[in-house]
Amino acid sequence: MKGFLLLLSFMTRLPMPNLKYEEEKLGKSMKFFPLVGIIIGFILLVFTLGISYLSKNLTVSVLPLTVIVIILVDIVITGGLHLDGLADTFDGIFSYRSKQKMLEIMKDSRIGSNGVLALILYFLIKFVLLFSIASEYGGEYLMFAVLTYPVASRLCSVVSCASAPYARATGMGKMFADNTKLFDVIIAFVLTVAYIFVSLIDKKIMLINFIIILILIFISYGFSKLIERKIGGITGDTLGALVELTSLLYLFLILYLPSFFLY
Repeated sequence: MKGFLLLLSFMTRLPMPNLKYEEEKLGKSMKFFPLVGIIIGFILLVFTLGISYLSKNLTVSVLPLTVIVIILVDIVITGGLHLDGLADTFDGIFSYRSKQKMLEIMKDSRIGSNGVLALILYFLIKFVLLFSIASEYGGEYLMFAVLTYPVASRLCSVVSCASAPYARATGMGKMFADNTKLFDVIIAFVLTVAYIFVSLIDKKIMLINFIIILILIFISYGFSKLIERKIGGITGDTLGALVELTSLLYLFLILYLPSFFLY
C-alpha cells in the first residue's frame, strides 16, 4: 500500500499524506501504475459528467468544451509530467546527434522546436480523437474512453520498464527500470484488462479491446527497443513520452477498430 501511495504522489499532483520516501518501495510499485490511471480516469469522468449536467439546458453543443476540459484536467492532475517527457524525447531523438548528445538534450530543461511541434500535434490529435469518439458513438462511449485511456497507457509504461535497461547511471526513472520485471508486467496487465472489461458498455467489443491491449503491449516493447538502440536504454522522459503516445494510439484504436469489425 505504501508503495502505491508513493507512486501516486510521485506521478500525480493529487494531495497526499506525508510519506517517508523509500526508493526501493517506489521502484517496486510500478506494477500498480494502472491503478494510478484508474484514479485519474474517475476524476476525468467526474468533470465530464459535471459539464454534461451543467449544460443540460443549453441549446448549443458543449462537446468541444467538454473535450478541452478533459485534456486540461488531465494536465493538472499529472502536472504535465509526461508531456514534459514527450517534448524532451522528441527534442533529443530528432536531433539526430550522438547517443550522449541526445541524452544531454533530453536532460536540458529548455524546450526545442521538435518538442513544441510534438506538443502541438499531441493536443490537436487528442482533441480530434476524443471529439470523434463522442460524435461517432455518443457520450457513453466518450465516458468509457475517459475512464480507460489513462489506464491502458500506463500499462505501456510498465512494459517499457521491463523491456530495456536505463540509459543513464542515475535518473528519476532508473528505480522503476531496475525493479520492474516480467511478473510486474503480468500484474499490471491483469489489472488493466480486468478494469477495462468491467468498464465496457458493449460486451460485444470485449475481444476487440483485448486485441487493442495486446497491440499496445507489442508497440510499447518495440518502442523501448528502438529507444534502446538510439540512446542505450529508456529514460524517465521516454517513459513519459510512451504514456502520452499510447494514450493517443489507444483512443485511435477504440475509435476505429470496433467500426471495422462490427459494421
